[in-house]
Amino acid sequence: MVADGPAPGPAEWTFTAVRKVVPELGDEVLPPEIDQPFVPVVEWNISRVDRAAAVAAIEGSLDYVASGTSDTLVDLDRFLAGVKEPRTYVGYAAVQRLSVPLTAECPDGSTAKGKLSTWSDAETGVVVCATRYAKGEASAVALRAQADFCS
Repeated sequence: MVADGPAPGPAEWTFTAVRKVVPELGDEVLPPEIDQPFVPVVEWNISRVDRAAAVAAIEGSLDYVASGTSDTLVDLDRFLAGVKEPRTYVGYAAVQRLSVPLTAECPDGSTAKGKLSTWSDAETGVVVCATRYAKGEASAVALRAQADFCS
């Protein structure tokens, strides 16, 4: 199993879970803004590829996530459990999605071409809606979560 080279184009950040928390509301839990865990997908141009063996090879030799899911709303809610100050917060989980071209040699000697849709980085965090973060105080994805979900 080999990757055909670097992933095409820049990887893009995608939110997988977002929840706004307003402690002034007491125990009321607002519905999530986003609850869409990202699941990696491996696609092949032929059906003869042993999918379980391919996933194991990808994770064992290419250092990409090829199974499981990204952080979920349950994980994020555990992260937000300690938020109690009277401010509005946005908790977020995001993955940096990418697509990796693959080549595999089949036992019969044929070559299979494929693509792995996965993530290269993940971030979970909390931003305070009323805070103006100075340069370098918050990541780009945190600032995007604040801009997109605090209003």
